[in-house]
Amino acid sequence: MRLSLPLAVLVLSQLLGPAVRPAAAQPGLVIEQVTLVDPTATPSLRTATIVVRDGRIETLDAGAARPPAARVIDGRGKFAVAGLWEMHAHLAALTPVGRAPERYVGHGVLHVRDMGGFLDQLLPLREDIRAGRRVGPDLVIAGPTLNSEQPADFHRKVTTAAEARAAVRELKARGVDFLKVHRATNREAFDAIIDEAGKSGLTVSGHVPLVMSWAEASRAGLRTIEHIQTIFENLQPDLRLTPARFTELADGLDGALGDEIFGVLKANGTYFDPTLIGYEATIDGARPEAAAARRQAYARMKPIAAKAARLGVPIITGTDVLDRHGDLLLTELERLVEIGMAPRDVLTAATVTSAAAAGRPDAGRIRVGGPASFLLVDGNPLDDIRALRRLSAVVLRGQFLDAAALAALRP
Repeated sequence: MRLSLPLAVLVLSQLLGPAVRPAAAQPGLVIEQVTLVDPTATPSLRTATIVVRDGRIETLDAGAARPPAARVIDGRGKFAVAGLWEMHAHLAALTPVGRAPERYVGHGVLHVRDMGGFLDQLLPLREDIRAGRRVGPDLVIAGPTLNSEQPADFHRKVTTAAEARAAVRELKARGVDFLKVHRATNREAFDAIIDEAGKSGLTVSGHVPLVMSWAEASRAGLRTIEHIQTIFENLQPDLRLTPARFTELADGLDGALGDEIFGVLKANGTYFDPTLIGYEATIDGARPEAAAARRQAYARMKPIAAKAARLGVPIITGTDVLDRHGDLLLTELERLVEIGMAPRDVLTAATVTSAAAAGRPDAGRIRVGGPASFLLVDGNPLDDIRALRRLSAVVLRGQFLDAAALAALRP
């Protein structure tokens, strides 16, 4: 999340009464004759009967025995899709949590990676969701962003190796799932974070520190790199000079320089989160001159993001927006199609690839033994990614939420 520019529309989420909760636990759930979508399989579509018990997928076999007194849903004409991933959220950083968790589910976003916020809000929220006291997506949490400056209260300042290692150990003990670094992190602190995280079984994601290149960060083990615009910052670390050099840098990224950088990311399996909509959201609210400059810059950024995907960099799907939760993740998927990615590849990015990047590979596919969190949509997203907006129902950790329940979650 870039704090030098308003990278999202800062609209406070309203606290709208008690959370909508799913119905009481069912003895079982059967969805008959549904079209199962797996964008990485051959064939990618097949007819299945999904049997759910105790929050897990028990079988996809139409001939299997049903749980006693199971709820049976006719899935004919529906497409079953793994729950979508929002890979760059800030649920408790610059705005209150509000009803963001419910809205994510209402739009079919069943997994959220929180990229920096206050643990005293995030940890109880995660526990409430897990315990069924609140409807919300599965959360993967970083906690405070580690940085060698503190431009926001949810950043934790670490300037020495000792401070960095202490922060990693403390956050591990508190229960974070991974760590987030920001662009002002110095090399001593960054190296210590990467090393201590490895010893602690944690991965590190975020902005590439300005003291190094994307290729250096990839080789060092940064798991995901965030935001298409940050590549320009790392090529020109004196940010006062970046606007004047922008066209020159973009030309290089369109050519051999981009080939080299993205080749390193592909070779190292470094994931890239373009967050196109996060940058797009800064344009219309800016003053006319700034809006015009950002619009021109955005036009050059989009083909560079497309090039990364075309060259085989694993793409994940995030937004870095603080409002319209879930809705703008769907817009991000549509933008990825608009820049040239095939709907199949975008759906893979939003499910299989994002789940792998988050360290939760079981949550990227509908498979036997996996978690029963998936979508039923009225259209094939492999033909048209906008079919994901035609959401008929959601199965969330084994609970069936119909269209009316989803509509109640979205206000």
